[in-house]
Amino acid sequence: MRGVLEDFYRDGKPPWDSGITPPELVALIEAPDALMPGQALELGCGTGTNAVYLARHGWQVTAVDLVDRAVRQAREKADAAGADVTVLCGDATRLDEVGVPGPYDLFFDLSCYCGIPPHRRDVYAAGLTERAAPGARLLMFGYGPGAFDDSWSGATADELSARFSGWQLTDVTPGTNPVPTFWFTLHRAPAAA
Repeated sequence: MRGVLEDFYRDGKPPWDSGITPPELVALIEAPDALMPGQALELGCGTGTNAVYLARHGWQVTAVDLVDRAVRQAREKADAAGADVTVLCGDATRLDEVGVPGPYDLFFDLSCYCGIPPHRRDVYAAGLTERAAPGARLLMFGYGPGAFDDSWSGATADELSARFSGWQLTDVTPGTNPVPTFWFTLHRAPAAA
């Protein structure tokens, strides 16, 4: 999988990296009932567009991507913008090896999870859960099953509800892509009173 992703970055602009922060993330950060800035972790950050956006809005951002070339571009983008973003090269299913202890108030995933092989998804969910502050939020964009010519990629609301123990799936909004896509919002249980 890493080789395929590297090819997209080597050959030019990857199709998933528009350079524009999605309106769903903007609404979460800038709406009247927006989240208060805190610690954020972006998983599969690509060239850093959304990490820079979050940093410019007061978040302390750590961003992770599997592809060296994407990480270099994200660091360059953050430096050029004067944004304080820590960009790390690593596997989102091996966060202990990446060095992102948390806790995080916000996790952002723009089609990273849906491309992880199913046998690694429980580890991904456990890694986020372990690093989640009480009341943390996960905003995830994912392709639905059948969007690609394989038997495993894609994500569903039922799967996320089952894999993310201690989280509540609070919103599923269909995307506007020509293939099935969704925006999922999950909330971590708040601290006991």
